[in-house]
Amino acid sequence: MRSLVLSALLLLTIVPASYGQENIQHKQIKPYVINFLKKVASSSASCDLFKDFLAKDHSNENNKKMMLGFCDSDIDFSKPISFSEMSTHHFEGANYVCGIISGRTKINQKIGARFISAEPQHLILDVKYSRRPIAYTIDDKSLVYEYHLQMKSFNELNKKYCQ
Repeated sequence: MRSLVLSALLLLTIVPASYGQENIQHKQIKPYVINFLKKVASSSASCDLFKDFLAKDHSNENNKKMMLGFCDSDIDFSKPISFSEMSTHHFEGANYVCGIISGRTKINQKIGARFISAEPQHLILDVKYSRRPIAYTIDDKSLVYEYHLQMKSFNELNKKYCQ
């Protein structure tokens, strides 16, 4: 009976400690995800430029496509963001944090991105946006093909490290 009580007490102390450790790791990764996405985002100046072009000529479909591509493809970090579905996975002796960051674009549309980070280095391995209008701004099949290759690459990494 005594060993049963001691085992229960030990379990009750270990589980919250490991859960707390995981939450600390998740909090630590958030700034790295944000900085990574800021670095790979398109320039705000490009968005503003095409907004100005569109304001001068509403009927120009090419400018409309370009404005959507540059203004609706990335998270605008001046607006609120949130993280969800964050989880830690172990693969071949290493830890990986997988999750979703959500926010709004420069034209206030919802957007999210899944991410995979190698820990404890906080190395962002890959991201996958919920949508990417910039890939379709010009009629270039190679750009769309490249986008699809990126999605395939992310899906393979996600399957390997996050499930």
